[in-house]
Amino acid sequence: MMDDALFAYMESEEDAFFGSRKKRKRKRARRKKRRTLRQARPEVIARKERQKVFVKKLGNVYRDIGGATGIGQAVDSLLNPITPPSSLDNSNDFEIRLTPQDEQTPRGSEAGVPTIFFVIGGLLVLGVVTLVIYKKRQAK
Repeated sequence: MMDDALFAYMESEEDAFFGSRKKRKRKRARRKKRRTLRQARPEVIARKERQKVFVKKLGNVYRDIGGATGIGQAVDSLLNPITPPSSLDNSNDFEIRLTPQDEQTPRGSEAGVPTIFFVIGGLLVLGVVTLVIYKKRQAK
């Protein structure tokens, strides 16, 4: 069956698409050697250690503040402030109206900061942090 032209083509050293197997092995070995030399440089090792320390500290802070649940609760408390129930709930005892009963206050006159400002502010902070990290990496 090895006399068949198709199988002979598959067994040859030269591949029409990828090229010579020997050349590919040599290139792969050179890439591996360059990679190990790059990773063995002192500045690369120091940078990796700094990154490990930073990620460990970040993980500790993340756990200390309560993880995703704590962050979610903090965001919820900022966006949806809870008004504590008053202990003197005497609203059923009396009623004071300054406007006629048919007329109600418009819906858009709610007090507080609109949610869109929080979203835009968060995006701006995220953008600035990303820009600082990008510039720091470009400087190296």
